[in-house]
Amino acid sequence: MSEFGLEVASESFSAVATLEQDRISIVFSGSGDMKAIDLLAQYLKQVHERAMTEDIAEVRCDFHQLAFMNSSCFKSFVVWIDTVKSAGAPYKIGFVTNPTLHWQRRSLEALRRLAVDIVSIESTPS
Repeated sequence: MSEFGLEVASESFSAVATLEQDRISIVFSGSGDMKAIDLLAQYLKQVHERAMTEDIAEVRCDFHQLAFMNSSCFKSFVVWIDTVKSAGAPYKIGFVTNPTLHWQRRSLEALRRLAVDIVSIESTPS
């Protein structure tokens, strides 16, 4: 696992990516609230660009430490998934949820339904 140079942070939100062979793993933490909307949208664009140039097979999003995400932040994920779909699904997107945060499974299930052949959800203990 190596630092990938793809991270973003504010007072209450952060996302840090690492590269593992052909997978980008991103750990999200904090709260995806109003302050994080623009930050997240730009970050996911950067992730997509890097995934395309690095020939990545999967981008894995770990939500274990993400306490909350509002609908505007979820919209950024919708746009990202649609971008991947439009690009011919060059890589998969996996979400790892925290089973104690029930909102994650329900909300991410809606994202999975946008592209069932691209998006997967895994629930693992913290």
